[in-house]
Amino acid sequence: MKIATLQFSPQLGLVSENIARADSILFSSSSSLHDIDILVLPELAFTGYNHPSLRSITPFLEPTSAGPSTEWAIRTARRLKCLVTVGYPELYSPTPPPVSTLKPTMLNLGLEPETYYTLTAYNSTVTVNPLGEIVCHYRKSHLYYTDEVWAQESPDGFTTTELNFWPKVQASAYAEGEGGQQGVVRHTTTQAICMDLNHHHFIPRPPPSALCKHVLATETTLLVLSTAWLTHLPSSALLSQPEDFDLDTLAYWFNALEPLIEGDREVICVFANRCGEEPGRVMPNVLVQKNEDDDEEDEEDGEGAEVRYAGSSWIGKVGVGKGKLIVGGIMGRSEEGVLVVETEGMGEGGKGLQFERRKRDGEG
Repeated sequence: MKIATLQFSPQLGLVSENIARADSILFSSSSSLHDIDILVLPELAFTGYNHPSLRSITPFLEPTSAGPSTEWAIRTARRLKCLVTVGYPELYSPTPPPVSTLKPTMLNLGLEPETYYTLTAYNSTVTVNPLGEIVCHYRKSHLYYTDEVWAQESPDGFTTTELNFWPKVQASAYAEGEGGQQGVVRHTTTQAICMDLNHHHFIPRPPPSALCKHVLATETTLLVLSTAWLTHLPSSALLSQPEDFDLDTLAYWFNALEPLIEGDREVICVFANRCGEEPGRVMPNVLVQKNEDDDEEDEEDGEGAEVRYAGSSWIGKVGVGKGKLIVGGIMGRSEEGVLVVETEGMGEGGKGLQFERRKRDGEG
């Protein structure tokens, strides 16, 4: 299977500009996107992540599977003839309106002043197939400090979907609605978003995490995580060495996946993170360092504060041997672009980076 992630630095609240930036990156990478099976974008890909309140994010909420992010996913899935997953802020609607020219504004959503700040919103992802059909919709189960101020937790918890991947030779016919079932590969797919990887509310519990338990219990073969994962690195390090990985973040992710790494069932993992910076105060207990030259008075006033993202999107496999993890490709921590990995044969003939967990003291 050929998987792609789009890593970029969306600007907070600039939806049209962020969509244009994503399109520009994809068009400049068009040769590498030939015959991909799925393209995965980060959490809240086009609206930006660090919205400080429901009031601030409300103008950017999108009707369920029917807003700018979904419309973009439909166009892109049809053009690239692949599945597309994108994160967006959902305005819950029991009966979603059809995809149309709706814009995410207070006026077009028909919101009255007295209900403006009592909305039901979710941090969600939507997945579209090459026909432009919605095949998966997921709402974040474990909220982080930042999205707790505006989003509700998913009432359904983690969900798993059977996604169909057509052989590349049938891709054109499938996109025209003529693809048959012969040769179709089905992946039991679990979608997740960022904080879902952690224990709920960071409450210490013995492993595995709820997400890993779900992946193991459902015999998931494809784990897709859209994220806006923060970094503790200062701006100077991000800018001076943009193509280097954020090793601390990778180590954290790999440690969280240990129950799957130790498992005996192969799982393809897709971690689609964003990069760059956004304005806003750092929430309590978040490991984000200030620049050495940040003005202390600005920090006190909440001005000049910023959050920074770890990038380092990766695609790989776990469960390929006790304690082993194979990474087919990793983006840099501040690198914008597309990562494309062919998972077939990954780990064979020296393909991919291979990591092996070190045994702890007392282990045989």
